Amino acid sequence: MIVHGSTASPFVRKVCTLLAEKGVPYERRDLVPVPKTPALLAKHPLGKIPILELDDGTYVPDSSVIALYLERIQPAPAMYPADAKEYARALFLEEYADTRIFDVAGGLLVERFVKPRLFGQPADERRVAAILAEELPAVCDWLEPQVHPERDTLLPAFGIADAAIDAHLGVLPVVGEGVDPQRWPRLARYLDRLWARPSFQATAPG
Repeated sequence: MIVHGSTASPFVRKVCTLLAEKGVPYERRDLVPVPKTPALLAKHPLGKIPILELDDGTYVPDSSVIALYLERIQPAPAMYPADAKEYARALFLEEYADTRIFDVAGGLLVERFVKPRLFGQPADERRVAAILAEELPAVCDWLEPQVHPERDTLLPAFGIADAAIDAHLGVLPVVGEGVDPQRWPRLARYLDRLWARPSFQATAPG
């Protein structure tokens, strides 16, 4: 299988982390979704990444769809809980990561990485300051009680929720930021242990 996309994308990293955790061999090919070329739109009608190319040449778009597809073709180790309530919690944590955390961490990535490195533009430091002062602390405040005080994973086993949060908050070291262990001790410990996993090390951005 081939994963089309850039490791600068947390959605690409989420998929690559799952592949690594499941031990599924794959090849990653760089693809930046700008501009929206006809070739890109033929693979994904929304012009986004990642896109999973299967052995028969068909394409599976969208990170959440790809994750569910991988669970179907490679059930072990499971990335989704069997218990219905835990399954619902895992799905919501993934959704929270892919929406709210993406908005916050993605804003930092755009200002501190994408603008200066890809477009030669200065970062909007007022925007960065607002994210660090208000938006990121709000995310950390919500996540702190979600973290089990004695586990390295949000749910009893590593799964889709961890992969998604790992991918999005994994932007923080890239842009020179982190989580204050004095203010959010559970979250800081959780992220340190999560980022030490081989699957994250293998898929971490530059």
